[in-house]
Amino acid sequence: MKKEFRQEIKKKVDIKNMSETEKNISTLFGKMILKKSIIPIILIFTTLFGSKFFTNNIWIRLSLTLAVSGAGFYYLKQYRDKLQQLKYYEGKVIYFQKKENYHELLLKNGKLPIKLTVKKGIDEKKIRKNQFLKLYYNDPEKVAIIVE
Repeated sequence: MKKEFRQEIKKKVDIKNMSETEKNISTLFGKMILKKSIIPIILIFTTLFGSKFFTNNIWIRLSLTLAVSGAGFYYLKQYRDKLQQLKYYEGKVIYFQKKENYHELLLKNGKLPIKLTVKKGIDEKKIRKNQFLKLYYNDPEKVAIIVE
């Protein structure tokens, strides 16, 4: 049982055998999670050192810090779950244009065109009109990763 569990962990975290798409996804999502984790870290330090002025009881300070760190963990867990909602799209590129701070992409898959608004994770150099494209798209965060 322990060997099977260790092998599954090695399969999930094995960076050497990851494809380029998986590496791109993990680095992009890692950077996004790090940006979101700044707020809970600041809150933990402010409650740890800021509560010193309000109360001298160490147990109240410790419980406040633990409550804030638990809330920060829950916040990051919810954000991570939101990032993992990836949908797979493939189709022919009909329209691709860069707007102010995002890209508009129109894919034709079968009869219905699919309009995607992408804010992060797409490379302009890799996309041309009338190109067949495969990508993973996260709708809540507007992130797209091209599968090669």
